[in-house]
Amino acid sequence: MRRRDEAMPPTGAGLMRYFKEETRGPKISPKIVIYFTIAVIIFEILMRPYGMALLGF
Repeated sequence: MRRRDEAMPPTGAGLMRYFKEETRGPKISPKIVIYFTIAVIIFEILMRPYGMALLGF
């Protein structure tokens, strides 16, 4: 019996494989990004009524 070598599609029939790659730079968890975004939004909301008086524009 002869074994046939058939090539599989490179993506595995539509499934992607992601490998853990160690890259340089800071490691930030997704929770910290969400908390920081919420803090910036709250800061913007608070600065709207008081920003003109504080900054003197």
